[in-house]
Amino acid sequence: MSGVLTSLDSPGLELVVPVGLLLVAVAPFLGRATRLQAAGLVALPLALSAALGIFKYAAYTHNETSRARLLSSAPTQSRLSPVTDPDNAYASSQTCRACHPSEYHSWHHSYHRTMTQLAKPEAVLAKWHGTKLPLGQAELQLEKKGDEYWISKVGADGIEQVEQRATLTTGSHHLQVYWVADAKGNMQHPFPYGWLIADQKWAPVQDTFLHDPNHPIGGAKWNNSCIKCHAVAGRPAPDNRNRTFHSEIAELGIACEACHGPAGTHIAHYQNPANRYRAHLGGGTPHGILNPGGGFDHRLSAQVCGQCHAYQYTPNNVDWLRNGPRFLPGNPLKANTTVVHASSFSGTQPAQGEEAKAFLSQHGHPHPGDEWLNDRFWPDGMVRVTGREYNGLLDTPCFQRGKMSCVSCHSMHGYHDRNDQLAPRMDTNEACLQCHDKFRENLAAHTRHDAASAGSRCYNCHMPHTTYGLLGAIRSHQVDSPDVTTQLKTGRTNACNLCHLDQTLDWTRRHLAEWYGHRKPPLDDDDKSISSMLRMLLQGDAGQRAIAAWHMGWEPARRASGGDWQARWLIRTMDDPYAAIRHIAHKALTAHPPLARLPFDYTAPLAKRAGQIDAIRRRLANAAPLGEAPRAELLLDARGHPLEDNASRLTAKRDNRPMTLQE
Repeated sequence: MSGVLTSLDSPGLELVVPVGLLLVAVAPFLGRATRLQAAGLVALPLALSAALGIFKYAAYTHNETSRARLLSSAPTQSRLSPVTDPDNAYASSQTCRACHPSEYHSWHHSYHRTMTQLAKPEAVLAKWHGTKLPLGQAELQLEKKGDEYWISKVGADGIEQVEQRATLTTGSHHLQVYWVADAKGNMQHPFPYGWLIADQKWAPVQDTFLHDPNHPIGGAKWNNSCIKCHAVAGRPAPDNRNRTFHSEIAELGIACEACHGPAGTHIAHYQNPANRYRAHLGGGTPHGILNPGGGFDHRLSAQVCGQCHAYQYTPNNVDWLRNGPRFLPGNPLKANTTVVHASSFSGTQPAQGEEAKAFLSQHGHPHPGDEWLNDRFWPDGMVRVTGREYNGLLDTPCFQRGKMSCVSCHSMHGYHDRNDQLAPRMDTNEACLQCHDKFRENLAAHTRHDAASAGSRCYNCHMPHTTYGLLGAIRSHQVDSPDVTTQLKTGRTNACNLCHLDQTLDWTRRHLAEWYGHRKPPLDDDDKSISSMLRMLLQGDAGQRAIAAWHMGWEPARRASGGDWQARWLIRTMDDPYAAIRHIAHKALTAHPPLARLPFDYTAPLAKRAGQIDAIRRRLANAAPLGEAPRAELLLDARGHPLEDNASRLTAKRDNRPMTLQE
């Protein structure tokens, strides 16, 4: 059906009716035979138009009936039942496909679509059948039965204790995790292992996040922790009597109506052929839905993304649990939820203090405190965890004083690379030059770098990788400028040292003062004599160490600062108490060719990891020496070995406070 509709549904076909009407207008001036021919020409487009309307209505009915049949036939254990009431305003992406095949195709190819899927062969990426995974004294045995994925828990005595079926998947880009349903309802419990897609290996889910190793991550339920953003119109519907959920959704994944709003009214309007003709001829705003990228107010447009990409809380949480989200694209986000800023927790105003308490209570933190804030925000209020890009945008002058929104750079349908869904040329300086055109002609005069170099890429200086997430560093979405004073106050590394890894903070201070007139804040002796990033790697908190290790494998930084000295320090970092930091350090180490293929299991027991690290250290010792004598700032001796006394002195001052950067 959809293939037929794609061929029939085009502006050219629907424009035949205006042509027919023109023939009616001139018919009195034609001869009898000619009038009969004209009548046939009028009848043909009218018949085709009527057929098209019937096809479209049939497609809508077919899609809704098929969807309801699919859901009603699915085993109870795997159902997360979408609302299928005829009065429901949501229509599903399959219905959108009939009239918008190209938009459907681009969305279907995106990672938004596959954020949550039924655990079917087309969705499951992990090596499943025959896999055995340890779970305490027991073992998890994975088996594929037909199109179903099953998990058996077998005790140390070899006796099977329980068997469950995987019902849902979450993620398909970096990490995929799995869920099993509760037999009493449709509560989705987390499977303890996730699949690292790039590594093609299983890892404990808690080791895929940067969290306090002494406090394992709790077992969140999909129904109240993921449903809001990883499905359309999710309604958790907790059943407190049976301690389960009877959740409902309009569609799994982040689908068309999550961004455009419920399409029922839109579809009903355009089932009328006259409305379609007017739309094709006159353009204008589509009826009944929102197009966030169609010249819409930039604030309301960004809020469509902000409904998920922000730290927020719902004032009436009970209503949300029972009835689902009230926000609809095009409406003000603040009418339904509150986006939380770090400044909201200052307590300087009573309302802000109450906002903080409400938010923390909803997220399992009944007492507001510095720990929660430091795990999500830098001390100046910039968000430091990925997935909250709207928080960064709100504090960006380009948004506050200009018209920058998410769709200024990103596109759901016109992207050139689905990894970041950037629109064409938005991975170049055009992203900024579209508004800041004055820098185009003499870019190097502003950047003080060669125009073709990474140092002249606007986003490397103004959107550096100071956000943590996905086992790596992510670009900040709060546009700002490098500043040594900010680093001293917040601990957030400036963009200059993120690229020039071998340079001190004093080096940056001198250049920013010379080039841009920055004042020179006072520095301690280590800031004047030791590489700023090396110092952060040894002395920083867990989040800072993760960012420092990631940049030691970042190719632009290796080109700017030399690429053969970092391995000495990354090997030490592979023994970090935080599993995520060990993983990042090893990934950065593989950028050093002699060590690229040596195995390292960052989740393995300490004894196994220690043996693997020793093997890597021996290989490095036998590799070619450094190309030139290392500079004193790198704390290496003439042979390229770490100066242990200096390293131990810095490590003794490490910020070891517990940290969980909750993505």
